[in-house]
Amino acid sequence: MKKIYMFVFIFFYFYLNICASSLILDPSEAQLLNDLVNSMNVNMTGFPIISEGVYDFCNYSNQYMFSCTTISNKVVLIYADIIQTNTQIIESSSFSFSSLSKLKLSNCYLSPDFLSNVYVESITLTLCNVVKIDSPISQTYLSIVHPPSFQGEFKFSYLNKFGILEIVPNTSIGEISVTYVNDLKSVLDIDFLSLVANSIPSFTNVNVKELNLYLTDYFSYINNDVSNLATMTKVQKLNCKLIKFYLSFSAFINNSTIDFPISIFNIQNSIMTSLSIGGMINKPTQMIELPENNNITELRFGYTFGEFSINGMIPFLSLPNIKKFEINGGNFPNEKDLNKFSNVDELKILYSNLNVKLPKNNFSILDLSNNMISGTVDSSYCTMNSMSLDLKFNNLSGTLPSCFSCYPSSSRNIFLFNSNLKYDPTCSTIKVNIYIDRVNKKLIMWGNDIGLNSQDFYTVPFFSWEPTIPSYRFESSYYFNELLPSNEIVKTVNATQSQLPPKCYRECNIGEYCDTNSLKCVCAVGWSGDDCSINTNIYVSSIDSVNEMGGDITLYVSIDNQNCPLIQNTITNVSIQCTIWPGTGKKSLSIQQNGVSWSGYFIYETSVKSCLNNCSKNGDCIVNTGECNCRSGYTGFDCSIISGGGGGNGNGGVPSSNTTIDNNGTTVINNQKTSYQILITKLIEFDVDKNVIKEYTLDNKWVTEMKNTDDNNSNNIYQFSQTLVQSLTNCTVSYTVEEIKEKSKHYSFAGYNLTLDSGSIKISVSINNYQYNSFLNNLQLQFQSSVTSDNNDCNQQDTDIQNSNNELLNYITIKKDSKIMQARFLNRILSDGRSSIITSELVTKSSDSVIVGLNLPYCTNCIIDPDFSVLVTTSFKNDCGESERPAYLIPVVVVSGVLGVALVIALSFYIYKKKFVENQLSKKLKKIGTQGS
Repeated sequence: MKKIYMFVFIFFYFYLNICASSLILDPSEAQLLNDLVNSMNVNMTGFPIISEGVYDFCNYSNQYMFSCTTISNKVVLIYADIIQTNTQIIESSSFSFSSLSKLKLSNCYLSPDFLSNVYVESITLTLCNVVKIDSPISQTYLSIVHPPSFQGEFKFSYLNKFGILEIVPNTSIGEISVTYVNDLKSVLDIDFLSLVANSIPSFTNVNVKELNLYLTDYFSYINNDVSNLATMTKVQKLNCKLIKFYLSFSAFINNSTIDFPISIFNIQNSIMTSLSIGGMINKPTQMIELPENNNITELRFGYTFGEFSINGMIPFLSLPNIKKFEINGGNFPNEKDLNKFSNVDELKILYSNLNVKLPKNNFSILDLSNNMISGTVDSSYCTMNSMSLDLKFNNLSGTLPSCFSCYPSSSRNIFLFNSNLKYDPTCSTIKVNIYIDRVNKKLIMWGNDIGLNSQDFYTVPFFSWEPTIPSYRFESSYYFNELLPSNEIVKTVNATQSQLPPKCYRECNIGEYCDTNSLKCVCAVGWSGDDCSINTNIYVSSIDSVNEMGGDITLYVSIDNQNCPLIQNTITNVSIQCTIWPGTGKKSLSIQQNGVSWSGYFIYETSVKSCLNNCSKNGDCIVNTGECNCRSGYTGFDCSIISGGGGGNGNGGVPSSNTTIDNNGTTVINNQKTSYQILITKLIEFDVDKNVIKEYTLDNKWVTEMKNTDDNNSNNIYQFSQTLVQSLTNCTVSYTVEEIKEKSKHYSFAGYNLTLDSGSIKISVSINNYQYNSFLNNLQLQFQSSVTSDNNDCNQQDTDIQNSNNELLNYITIKKDSKIMQARFLNRILSDGRSSIITSELVTKSSDSVIVGLNLPYCTNCIIDPDFSVLVTTSFKNDCGESERPAYLIPVVVVSGVLGVALVIALSFYIYKKKFVENQLSKKLKKIGTQGS
């Protein structure tokens, strides 16, 4: 089989090379290219020729590169790389090749209209004399590298959409002095833009994925205006570098500098995710505090030297959202630790006099080379790829962990010039297991101290191994069963065949969970520290209420899930008591403990609660709940509906409602031709700024648990559940639907007594063990209610959705075709078994549906208890018969009938007269006339 593969490879190799060398350029293109190289005085010495003065352009050469291909039976030039050796101006007509797509020119002299009239997709100009560009360019890729001179105005309208413009300066030669004019009338999308500028141009209407902005020393000493940074709302990645032209007037001035552009982090609606700054950066006047509400996750500095520091420390208080941080140069000998980089995933601090102890590993990439890092190397670094760790030129000491000591050839470059580090070559810790994953056709080698990379071991037979967790786990694909290993050797250690390896390379501790993507144990939410052993969770799970007169309230506070020190007699391990002053409405609440803060709100509860529409004067208001106690003959949350529906108007009876609960958890209440649908759609985790952190879709995922009846065997109860798979623990969402069938039901929830009429639906939702991304976050549970109907004849009405509330209850009503569905949401929840305040809101509202969001506090177990009912209004008509016809209907029908009969008679007489009377008379007159002639 291998011989066959080798033969095929050799065949195609020779085939491609023979075919390529046999291409002869079309005579017209060969003549054009021949004239071009002669006019540019290109050195063609040694270039292959076909005949005297005729070059074989389609053959490859080490010095020149021309590529040809066949298009429509014609060999054409598609690529050219030409170095000009004279100063002749090259006109655009010299490059009128039919299919040239990529062109590289060096030391060239071009006509002013060259870039506008040469229709080549990609052009690279190196050391070419581009005086200015004053018309739209035709290329989608244009690179101008080290131009001797480039001046004048350049309008953004000259750019080609979705293309690349790259201007690369050479600070030792030439002069670039271009003024960029933003004359765009519409949005310009461009992939990459590299500009050399004396000032920051406006980027309004410019959508650019990556922007390289080289600011000259003119900007530093003359302009220094950063106001146009605010126009970079659609710049995804910004690389800003201050450069110095040694031929300019500022050559006699000291090094040019730039302030740290803190304003970039405050650009409204910015999509920028990466910022890189090069050149000398001025020393800040105070420690920099980056705002939290920005999208920048990558921050890099190049060649800052010793100015960018405060008292020998990195001048940032914290680095929110930053995942990649890099600084090259600096002076930070007084930095105490690397705690401010705890959320950074990739950290590089080089040549910066950084003098801290090496912490435990919490990075995917770490480069602290050329500093004064001290301390020992922890075994946590064994899981890092050898290409992702660089600690050379430091003051590390102690004995390296066995994962490094056993493989000095791979680790030595990581720890070069740490004279106090020691290697222990004993290597008794190596353990190797092999698992054959026949389903996924791969081999998994796992164990301990296997190696940092695949060069650290050999296997029999040979396989190409890739590290998934260096030192602990490697994987390799296989394709043929006969090649499966019978024995593997890693540094002379025999491998044993094993069962399925563990999910992570080690067992995760309390406070950790296994990240299935990285196969590493990481800290769970609320746990921190090098070994994830510190629990910093603090949150308020529920709050008691007092009335407007004030009084004692109890905050049920969870602190580390354990006892907290007793400070006053009112403080226990789970609660804090305080006295609040009189007031009304909603008040903010804040708790701080051990540097961790939690913020929420407290609501004064009114002593006397109002009822909807004052119970329509058809009932009595229960003032402690705001619920109406309707008098006989009336129903509804506001007693506005006559019991049994409307009477009169030809009603022969009022349709009743019937309920169906699908296996997918959807509740449908049907009444005559109208159907109301109720379902739970989403569970969303929000942060304190109302940003969506996680979102779970719940509908159509419920699992039916059981159907039974209550203790009185009267009400049907349906139970559903589903599991949300999370990293640390799985969350269970349970959902109960109860049909209130025969009579009204009185029930108590969260300390309040409420009543449900017959035909209502009571829903209860329990959310248990949800793993929050942060203890400052909360949840929103979303309900969707919608209505559909067939043609309802005389009951046809448009859908009307209303929202109303009092101090305790929130009501949603959906009216359709003389029926009304009422949804009632109590602004209370059982949070970890205690009553607490929640809020509800209309998320979306359309012509036939509404989504309500219930905002829940942070809790381990949340129980919500809304209810629904459908009633028939007094306007309902059961019979659309003659009695319901309008008064004008009968006269109109009678008159229409009489007129119709008269019209038929008149039309019949007209036809009879034409056919039998007038026609016969005409024939007789004609006969008489003939006889007379």
